[in-house]
Amino acid sequence: MEGIALLRRAAEELREGRKVVECVVLASRGSAARHAGARMLTLQDGTLLGTVGGGTPELRCQQMCREALADGRPRRTTMERGIVDVACGGAQDLGIRAMSQADLVALDAALAAADAGEPGCLAVDWSAPEPVASFVPAGAGQDTGAWQDTGAGEPPSGPRMEGDVYVEPVVAAERVVIFGGGHVGRACVPALAAIDFEVTVFDDRPDVALPENFPDAAHVILGSFKDIAAGITLGARDYVIVMTHGHVADEDVVAQAIGAHPRYLGCMGSRHKRRVLERVVAERGASPAEIAAVDLPIGLSLGAVTPAEIAVSIAAKLIEVRHAHDGDAFHACPSH
Repeated sequence: MEGIALLRRAAEELREGRKVVECVVLASRGSAARHAGARMLTLQDGTLLGTVGGGTPELRCQQMCREALADGRPRRTTMERGIVDVACGGAQDLGIRAMSQADLVALDAALAAADAGEPGCLAVDWSAPEPVASFVPAGAGQDTGAWQDTGAGEPPSGPRMEGDVYVEPVVAAERVVIFGGGHVGRACVPALAAIDFEVTVFDDRPDVALPENFPDAAHVILGSFKDIAAGITLGARDYVIVMTHGHVADEDVVAQAIGAHPRYLGCMGSRHKRRVLERVVAERGASPAEIAAVDLPIGLSLGAVTPAEIAVSIAAKLIEVRHAHDGDAFHACPSH
């Protein structure tokens, strides 16, 4: 569980009157395992959700979270990962605090805005005796730099410290739309949901497009591959995977999806199929640049054969695209 899913869970716990402590990476330097925005929650019953990097430093954070759960006091600490039993080096500045009903107000506002496609930022002033989150809508807070509208509804930069104020953009989970609910499509759904994509499955077969066939999907749509706009609207933040039950349907979907300029558009098939698809979608008006952006064969080249293996290769490709987009540096010390 990562990102907005952790914020939703924190809001649920607070709404039920249960204690929650959050530990957030406020800033990092060097080859730290996780960077600003990484979050771990400690629930009232001791359950831990999320991670700030693992290893000995996280064990120390877990202990401080348990102490904060008991006494309610906020804590700030710096973990020098080359000192606390981790050879990778790097450092993390972390903030640990018990969340309150005032935080619930900010979380509800942030989550509602993100769900409505109107993202904003959560801001926490760590110089305050009791740091509490506030919500800064998109377009507001220019004086502090909390949000600077890029015109695309997205923050210009990720989580960061501005003086003593920690600012974290809150946007809806990235959506993957899978056209085709066959063997590979079914394998992709849990693989992509596990890495915090919101997954929608679109198929034209009534016996396939059933929610019970895809328990990890957020939405399952029955519609025509010849008219996908009647069932779903694609946007620039979407990741689109095309793997229908036939090459003609694949061509129909790619030709329609390509005009939405999604963040990622991939289609399952061979290099020969790519040559055929290039000709077909070009005849339907796609530009050379749009055609070049289609990932076909889909996924990373891992030698995948089975549906589960192909799902892993696709998930790996989407991770690569996700982090190329958000500007994350190569993680020299991955979480463990």
